[in-house]
Amino acid sequence: MNFTLLYTKNLQQALVAQFKPQELPQTKIIDLQEAKQFPVQGLIFSDELKNEDFLTSLEQEIKFYPIRSSLEFDLSFESFEKLNYEKAKIIFDKMRENWILQNNISLIEEIFKVRNHLYSLWPNDRSGFFEELWFILKTNLGASNLKLIYNDMIKAKSENEKNKLVKVKVQGDRYPELTSCDEMDEQILKSYEKDFGNIFDITDYNKEKGQIVICGNIKKSPVLIMANIYQLTRLQKAIISSLFEGINT
Repeated sequence: MNFTLLYTKNLQQALVAQFKPQELPQTKIIDLQEAKQFPVQGLIFSDELKNEDFLTSLEQEIKFYPIRSSLEFDLSFESFEKLNYEKAKIIFDKMRENWILQNNISLIEEIFKVRNHLYSLWPNDRSGFFEELWFILKTNLGASNLKLIYNDMIKAKSENEKNKLVKVKVQGDRYPELTSCDEMDEQILKSYEKDFGNIFDITDYNKEKGQIVICGNIKKSPVLIMANIYQLTRLQKAIISSLFEGINT
């Protein structure tokens, strides 16, 4: 699978490298602030830059992707520039696996609090509910891209009108974006109609391509989850399944 890493060059700039199997990495220097809008899966900061102010500036970024010091991998800026896919993947795997595990543990520790928060959103703020769920799933699956398709109700504006059932999708790389479903989304949803019998069911998973499809139900309302992921462990499946079970009780 493809992945993108950043390496901080100095306090203002970073080198972004896009790694693809059997291809040479594509690299370019970008502004460090621009990195916050760039779809990346991990950041390595030069240990020489480590100070309190710099680490504080990265605190908000750790919730989006793993962040590690170059010292952990004995990796200089020059060495990073020369990485091929295979060597970069070894580093990325270590970063990602630890980050996902920490997210899994945090969700276990707060699962009742998270469940209650989502439960309170469901009746009156369906959009807020799915934005929160999107982020929980993204960080606990370590997804590079995540799409949720669900049903929402548009309330009638007058007594002569009826409430309207619409299908909505929420997707994105860094933040969730809500939009109406297009014709392709409708077709995809229809192709999985028979698979929404359980509260949580991993319907399709292609390990080599890193593609997963999950059919779920929330209060008897179907939810289709599609993501690109780099791993799927027993712990991840158990936590997310438990969260769905909790929301439905």
